Order: sequence, then C-alpha cells, then structure tokens
Amino acid sequence: MSTPFGVEARCERASVPAGTSTLWASVRVTARGQGLEVDRAPLAVALVIDVSPSMAGEPLQHALRSAEIVCELLGERDHLAIVTFSHDARVLCGLTRCDDTGRALVTAALRTCTTESATNIHAGIAVGAGVLANAPAGLRRAMVVLSDGQPNRGLITAADLAAFTASLRPIGVSSLGFGAHHDENVLAAIATAGSGRYAYIPDPVLARVELARAALAHGGIVAEQLEIELRPAAGVELVQLLPKAALRVGGAGVKAPLGDVFVDEGRVLALELALDIQPHAKGKLGELIVRGRAPDGTAHEQRVDLTVDVHAGPHALDRTAHREILLVRADVARGEARAHADRQALPQAAAVLRAMIAQIDASDGFVRNDGSDLAEFREQLEDEAANYERRGTHAELAHQRKSALQYTPTATGGSRTRAKPAMAPGALVGLSHAAQNRRFPLYIDTSLGRGSDNEVQITDASISRRHARILYVDQHFVIMDGGSTNGCAVNNEPLLGKRTLVDGDIVKIGFVEFRFETL
Repeated sequence: MSTPFGVEARCERASVPAGTSTLWASVRVTARGQGLEVDRAPLAVALVIDVSPSMAGEPLQHALRSAEIVCELLGERDHLAIVTFSHDARVLCGLTRCDDTGRALVTAALRTCTTESATNIHAGIAVGAGVLANAPAGLRRAMVVLSDGQPNRGLITAADLAAFTASLRPIGVSSLGFGAHHDENVLAAIATAGSGRYAYIPDPVLARVELARAALAHGGIVAEQLEIELRPAAGVELVQLLPKAALRVGGAGVKAPLGDVFVDEGRVLALELALDIQPHAKGKLGELIVRGRAPDGTAHEQRVDLTVDVHAGPHALDRTAHREILLVRADVARGEARAHADRQALPQAAAVLRAMIAQIDASDGFVRNDGSDLAEFREQLEDEAANYERRGTHAELAHQRKSALQYTPTATGGSRTRAKPAMAPGALVGLSHAAQNRRFPLYIDTSLGRGSDNEVQITDASISRRHARILYVDQHFVIMDGGSTNGCAVNNEPLLGKRTLVDGDIVKIGFVEFRFETL
C-alpha cells in the first residue's frame, strides 16, 4: 500500500567544512495523490455553537443558518450533530445522518435554539467530543467551535484549552471567531491543537462560507497525527526545531508532533543543527523518520537521509531549502512581533518584521511578487508592519490582527492554489491606477488584494496583500474590508463593517477605484 504522504529533506548548503559549524535544513511533508477533486472521507461533524447573550440577534441567526447550509452540503454518508454552550453545554441534536429525513430533524432542532448566560467553551468542546465518540465506524470525526466571546467558565486560558483539545485527538477541531470581541488567541490555539483551522468572522454573513469550509476541510485529511523523528549521526546535535513543538528525547533520536496533512496542504519545518564533523566523515548528518496514519487507520512511515558533502572551499547555497527555512523563520518572527504588539510595543513589533523583510529581500535570487510562498509571505509581513507603524485605533488594530492570524504560511507545503469558487452575476470595472480599463469577474466568494492568491489581483502599493472580500449571498453582493492598511470606500463613504453593493456603485480599494456592475 502506498504511503499517503511524502517527505523531502534538504540542507541549506550542499556542503560543509570539517570541524565545528552550524547548518539549517528544511523538511517538507506533502500529501501524495490527486488534488482537491478527490472524493473526501465521510464525516461525523459536531457544530459547537456559543449561545451566550452577546450572540443574540444577527450573529446567532447567521450561525444557525450556516449550520443548515453545512447540513445541506453534507451527503448521506455523513452525520451531523449540534451542541450549544453557555454556562454549560447541551446536545441540541445528536449525530444524525444527512439524508432528507435527517436534514429535517437538524433544521427543526436548530429552530429551538435560544441564548443563555456565560461562555463555557470547555464544556462545549467536551460535550461535542462525547457525541463524536459514538460516531459510526469509518467516519472521520470533526468539530467546529463557533464563539464571539472570551471563555469565563471551565478552562479559560489558551494553553489549557489547547491541551484539552489536543487530548481529544484524532478528533479534528476548527474554530470560528465572531466579531471584534472574541479571544483570537484562545480560538486559534484550539484550532492549532486540533489540527484544524481558525477563521475570523468580522461580520456574521461570512459564517455561511467559513463554517462550511472548516467543517468539510477535515474530510480532506490524507494523513493524521504525524510525528517526526530525527536520528542524528555522530557529531550532529539538534539546536532547535521550527515551528516550535514539544520535543521528546529518547532512544536514538528526538521526536516532535507535526499534526495532520491535508489534501493540497502539507507542512514545512526548519531544523538548526550544530555540527562537529570529522575530515573523513561521509556527510550523512542523520536520518529523518515521519510516521502517521491514513484515514483508514493504517500506519505509514517515510524515511529520508539528511546528507551534505564534506570538503574545504566554497559551499553552494540550496535556494529551495534556503527559502523554505526563511519562510519558517519569518513566521516565528511574526509571532514575536505579535507578542510585542500585545504589550503595546508597536515600534518593536514593526522593527522585528522590517528586519525579517530585509533578510528576505537580501536572500539569494529572491524576486518579489513572483507568486511563491516566500514572496506572498513577504507581502503579508509588509502589511502587518505597516499596520503597526500606522498605529490605528484599538478597533482597527484588533480587526487587522484577527484577519492576519488566519494566514499560516508554514502549513501550505508549497501549494497555495485553491479551486475557483462558482461565478456570480457581477463584475468590477477598473477606473484608475493599474486596474484602469480592466474588467474583473466576481465569484460567490471573491478576495481582492495585491497577492497572487486573490481572485482579483491588483498590484498597487496602496492595496494590502488580502485587502477586501466580496460575497454573493441571498442574491446580493456584500463587500467587507479584510484588515487592510488603507481601507475601502463605497461612493466616497468609508467602509465600516459590511455594505451591500448596488449596480453603478463606485468602490475604492486602497487608492484604486472600480465601478460595480451586475450582470
């Protein structure tokens, strides 16, 4: 049986001198097989919904409608459960097959939902896990937590909730944070520990897209609970592993967890090694072993050797490895900048990112805006640094931070492409700058920005990497800002929250103007 993932290890330099030195290496773990068109695994999904008082009204209405949409998207092989939480948690609807009869039962249960007091995320996750424990054999178990607040009952810290979530593996857990007041540190930590995805929902209408994306993502896992082991050769010592993970030392090597590998999304790691190489050494620095389980429960492993030449003289740079290592180190620097920003040390936060940007720009052969992972991440760092330097209002900084937190470059594994969403009956016509006289079709979900991974890409300095988003919901086009530096406007009115577009509206993204047209 073929292994569902592949492993590639490369040293930053193809050769090293004898004696003592340090060396970085990159490790890439990627899914094998076809892309997103592959039939996903059947799912048992528990939607865990916050029903505290702050969710009353539009947020809860959209969350419940989004749950109905997820039920419609799931098939007869799938099961869905609804759990609500406030001061404690309760099962609104147990695991129900998503056929016509089951959908009617789920919809009826959702219509009985009401708001209560407090925010006990811990209880919601625990009850959701209990429901999923009874899932039929052969179903992949996944949970999505929806909340707009900060936990104040049960476990409340990001570290404690992450540890609890990690203890539930192999259940996959994603999270959606509604509005400006949710604790993104908590919800992002839960998603990371659950090998899932965190999404920021600045306006409840986004839940219709992001909840379905989060729930269905776990059906695209090709290998789960991966672990890497480094067995270093004599004279080789692991200095650090990035992104940082809990290391276990024992036997012949060092082990660390990697999480899951999704279809078209893998993992990239960086290892810093201390070397004391003898002149007669053959250049094998160690063996890397990656172990994990396929969706059918079978165990798999891949082994690769980490090798270099040992000689005097020039030591050529491996550009691929160098860029992957820079990508991982830049993400670590980004975390350091966020820590500074949390202490209101915004100049220090910007300085950390500017220093990292300078390293990327100076790297051998780097080309800005060439569509590579490193080029895209460089643009993200540029935007985040500009936001820190601009020192916007507390609300603006919170919105920008939550928007940025969704971007996780080191999990892409070099595959940033995504399937195009369905077309929608609208378009933007460029009126100025680089967009002038260009026509951009709109989709059900259209992202606009400077980065190459947007459906509408405009390379203008006033536009952020992921600047804005236009959704087609209930036969209307809705625009919202994506945490940009220079903002958006409709008919010269600053965009605050979301706005429904009408034919002929003048939309300004940064300094670039468009005319919105319906088809």
